[in-house]
Amino acid sequence: MKAFTKAALIVASVSLVSGLALTLTGAIINRGKQVHMYYDHGFKIDSEGKVQEMPKTVVDGFKDIIVDVPASDIKFIESDEYAVEYKIRAIEVTCESKDGTLKVSTNKKKFDINIGFFSWDSEDYYVYVYYPKGADFGTVDLDSSAGDVIIEEGFDCDLLKLDLSAGDAKIKHVNGALEVDMSAGDFEAEKCEFGKCEFDLSAGDVDLLYCTIGGGELDMSAGDFDAKGLTLTASFDIDMSAGSVDIEFVEGQKIGYDFDLSAGSATINGEKRGDEFTMKDGYDIVLTADMSAGSIDIINK
Repeated sequence: MKAFTKAALIVASVSLVSGLALTLTGAIINRGKQVHMYYDHGFKIDSEGKVQEMPKTVVDGFKDIIVDVPASDIKFIESDEYAVEYKIRAIEVTCESKDGTLKVSTNKKKFDINIGFFSWDSEDYYVYVYYPKGADFGTVDLDSSAGDVIIEEGFDCDLLKLDLSAGDAKIKHVNGALEVDMSAGDFEAEKCEFGKCEFDLSAGDVDLLYCTIGGGELDMSAGDFDAKGLTLTASFDIDMSAGSVDIEFVEGQKIGYDFDLSAGSATINGEKRGDEFTMKDGYDIVLTADMSAGSIDIINK
């Protein structure tokens, strides 16, 4: 390793450790409020604990939605109008509905981290998006570093994208393609009609109740996949490192299978199929499962 490169790595490491130490000190002095550490020509921290609030405010109608916030729940609420409400711990919040796109975001810098070590701050931070019944959205892109996504009344959209570092997603009656990227948290959906689905979860469960999936894939490091009353309209691929799969299809589904389980077994309608099982010739829709450790149980009558 060249001397210059080695020196640069040492300086970077020292700066990082120093920044984390300053962040911890700031958290203690700030009585557990969230500390914001970022890199802007050197590591800096903000421990002012600023809270930005906006009461329910009517905005111009929107087709696309972008919400990119730290440590905040994101909830959709049916209303008679398009509106936004938020309470966010951040230096600055951008909130505007312009040219058919609603955007709620905070300024993010390189190596941007929000840390809260203690529990003195029990405030709830949130973004509420209000929309009329029957709204038809384009892309709904939701990103929260720590918070839940809640959609209870549902809506139609072209694509729902969820990027959650730590938090759960609970949605109902959502129709559209789906992309889920979650580091730690559970995904629950009820009575949704999804197009193509892309699930990428590091640690968490996926629970589907009376949902439709238009093909796609599930990539999960650790967690379970449970589906009851599932309708599959295109082939779906499951790749899991550790966890189990339990699927009950709606009656009359013609599904082929291709299973490869390193440590576990497959059961279809109560009949054990071993750790490798293939039955896909002649089937337009195939369920594929590649699992390192776990079992798969299918009910398809």
